[in-house]
Amino acid sequence: MGVIDDFRQDKNKIVIYVATEKMIMDKYNLTIDNLELKGIIEQVIISICNDAVLIKKIGKIIELNTIALTKIKEYIEVNIINKNANVVIEDDLKTADDVIDSINKYNTDELLSKVMELEEKRKTVNTLASAEKTNINKSSMSSSTVSAGAHNTTISTSNTPGTPGTPGTLGTPGTTQQSFSIANISSPSHALSFPQTQTSQRYSLVNNVNVENLETIAYIIEKMESIMNNKKNINYKTLIINSYNRDWTIYNNRNNLSLSINIDLTKNIIEPKKLLMPKYVKSITPYITMTINDGKKTQKFQFILSVSVGDGSCNGISVEGNWDTWIIMNNELDTINNIILLSNKEWVISFTDFLNNELELGSDCININRITKTFNDNQYNIITEKTDMLEYNGYRLNLINKYDNILLKTSDDNDILLKVLEIDDNNITVLYKDDKDNNSNKNAEGIWGAGGKITDITEAYLLNCKAQYSIILAYHSRIYK
Repeated sequence: MGVIDDFRQDKNKIVIYVATEKMIMDKYNLTIDNLELKGIIEQVIISICNDAVLIKKIGKIIELNTIALTKIKEYIEVNIINKNANVVIEDDLKTADDVIDSINKYNTDELLSKVMELEEKRKTVNTLASAEKTNINKSSMSSSTVSAGAHNTTISTSNTPGTPGTPGTLGTPGTTQQSFSIANISSPSHALSFPQTQTSQRYSLVNNVNVENLETIAYIIEKMESIMNNKKNINYKTLIINSYNRDWTIYNNRNNLSLSINIDLTKNIIEPKKLLMPKYVKSITPYITMTINDGKKTQKFQFILSVSVGDGSCNGISVEGNWDTWIIMNNELDTINNIILLSNKEWVISFTDFLNNELELGSDCININRITKTFNDNQYNIITEKTDMLEYNGYRLNLINKYDNILLKTSDDNDILLKVLEIDDNNITVLYKDDKDNNSNKNAEGIWGAGGKITDITEAYLLNCKAQYSIILAYHSRIYK
């Protein structure tokens, strides 16, 4: 039996009926004629079954029941509550119709924000789940209960004088009002019948009810699911942020990156994907929290180790290299929590460990005391400063292997890559070929000045290339529905 057949079953109609009755009583303290309520439910079920596009997308009966409950609630609000009571709902959502009309004008980012604002209200959908449990226990209850073993449905009708001033009752002296109750609801073999007729009826309503806009929430969720399902066709582009590109002579701390994003945030959506961190980081923390602050708003994203290099493995993958791959948590899910929702393009990115302390990523701008030439051609000894041992350890020179690059920057802002031959404490032996050594014009201009050599510099700094990290972001143009 398919989902649609299960959805049409009388047993499922009873579940929807109980959920609807509970919903309108809890939310509006409203009593509706049983026959009319069953007629509304029947019409909604028929309309859903005739929606070929909807049926094709839905694979679970709970989803169809949720949609049915949403449509029933919408019908009751529009055709019963709004017509029979002049109720002003003081709520920032105004009326459900107003919100739904405006939803179509929202872009993806605004929808994401709306979903976050209405997250708590989404709990209303759980009414169906509780209704199914309630339905199981209905057989033990008296009138207004569901009896699975009964073979007949009895609806009792009584005339009750209207009482003025009674909360929740629209009554006046001298008038009567019908009150309906279900004595027993039969088993599936002799289940409720849902006629397609409707009767006029007075309704009781408590004024100033704070109505949760279930239909609005369901509409937004449905729209977001549609967007997420279409993400396979989105053309993503990659943005890589590298700590190497910062002005490291001023911002020597590798943590706390200050940068400007060269992407139009009003036209694009950005998602963090991966971190490429030096391999020692995994010995400090089991996960990394990345915080982005644009001066107005702060967002946090958590990353866990995915691929480990060198001395270990993760997820069955072990590769050679110097950087581990950290992936964003819940990356297999399409969740709004993994989307950057910032409006300002000036960002400060920082990292914390599992204790919420600043992640120790060390620093650059290694101060050079002097440079001397060795007896070997094109080889030089660079003596670095080592007065502060804590800072020196943060340079992470132990990550450097033979023939790795190390970057030297002069006070004149000239950059040159040097090949490392050996590191002995704070003495770094490098390979550098000065073109002027083989140039007949010894006074030719170079980065060291006329007639100058690398050994003549008085102020220079080093950056450890192996201790840098990268942030991998993906972005795409916004989707308008």
